[in-house]
This record gives sequence, C-alpha cells and structure tokens, in this order.
Amino acid sequence: MSVIRTTVDENLFLSASDILATLGLDMNSAVRMFLQGVVLHNGIPFDLRLTEAQAQALRQRKQTNRQATLEARDIARTGGPSHASVQAMLAAMEHETHQDEA
Repeated sequence: MSVIRTTVDENLFLSASDILATLGLDMNSAVRMFLQGVVLHNGIPFDLRLTEAQAQALRQRKQTNRQATLEARDIARTGGPSHASVQAMLAAMEHETHQDEA
C-alpha cells in the first residue's frame, strides 16, 4: 500500500469534501477512483483542453517570446543600439512601436 500526500488550498479541500460527502464518498475513495480512472484511460480520465481564446493567447505569447529571444540574441551579437540616456532609449522604443503599428 502506498501513501499519497499533497497540499491543496483549504477552501478547495473543504468544498470538495462537502461535495464528495453528498455523493457518499470520502477524499481517499475519490482519489482512488481518480487513479483507477487514470489507469483505465491511460491518462487523465477527463478532457483537459484550452478554449480557443486560451490557445490563441498561448500562441501569441510563444511568438512574442520567440521574437524577444531573437532580438536579445541580435543585441548580444552586435552590441545593439546605443543610447545617450534611458529617456533616449525609451523614445526609440516608442518610435519603433508606432512604426510597427502602422
């Protein structure tokens, strides 16, 4: 017999315990049922899917991260632009942003 220990938010635990009690189950039985479902389905026994909006946001984050990485590599390789001050750098960035939007 194996023992599983986990930490969850107290409100989540109490809410789940109330629902399980209404169903005639305790937490241990519910966890055992979940694990049996994992074995039976060879994976999580319910769908885990992103909504289309979440998937689009994830794609956008990946693209932004990819672009930032490429820019950082380019700056590291070439030394990047130099600016006389932080204000000049921010102004250049603002200018670039407006050019990208056009």
